[in-house]
Amino acid sequence: ANWRGFSGGTRDMYNEVLKFGAQIVDALVDYKHPVFVYIPPGGELRGGSWVVVDPAINPAQMEMYADVESRGGILEPAGIVEVKFRTPQQKELMHRLDPELQSLDAMLESAAASEFVMGGTQAQEVEVKIKAREVKLAPLYTQIACEFADLHDRTGRMEAKGVIRKGLHWRRARAYFYWRVRRRVMEQDAICRLQKADPALTVEDARALVTSWVSGGDDDQAVVSSMEALAIDEKVEVVRVESLKRRLREVYAQLPESERSGALP
Repeated sequence: ANWRGFSGGTRDMYNEVLKFGAQIVDALVDYKHPVFVYIPPGGELRGGSWVVVDPAINPAQMEMYADVESRGGILEPAGIVEVKFRTPQQKELMHRLDPELQSLDAMLESAAASEFVMGGTQAQEVEVKIKAREVKLAPLYTQIACEFADLHDRTGRMEAKGVIRKGLHWRRARAYFYWRVRRRVMEQDAICRLQKADPALTVEDARALVTSWVSGGDDDQAVVSSMEALAIDEKVEVVRVESLKRRLREVYAQLPESERSGALP
């Protein structure tokens, strides 16, 4: 197996590719730190290889990116064309779009009607011309279909479908990941501290709280600068105190009425 998928052949089975792929998935499911998957320029991520590193395995920690010159999908364009655009569909499209085939179809219909009355081989000659035209057009239609299918595997479509977070240019990828990693690590640290201060907070709630404290939106560098200037210790302490108050109120509410007056000094 490679980044272009899993062949399922004897060699792959002998090398226990499925077992090791499953181990990668198991490890990613429980991983507690940010994970970045990046398809480099000219790279392809196909089939079973995609399943192993799909961000859906651990959406809270995993992010996938792809270079604008990379490709990603289950099947390659040629495979999609074989499945979705078979020979009957190609011929149907040819006869709908090609003027020469439309003319030959009209001639065939006319010849078939006249031969039904008079007899002859004119219809057979037209059929031979139609088949020759179909054979001539087949490579062109297949090439166009493959190019169309390839558009589905590019970063623009992957981003629109939500399977990657963003398409990147190679010359800017290093700077982008530098600031992205710093932001995610700082956010992760703040989330862990918040959950320790208030165990009732979920990861989503803690992340929303951190987001409300900083400015910058999708600009990772601006968010990092905002977090560096943030008095995180003070805010975590506020959350801890509020958590203690809430728990004390809950415990106090569970006391019988007769015991409440003596519970507090």
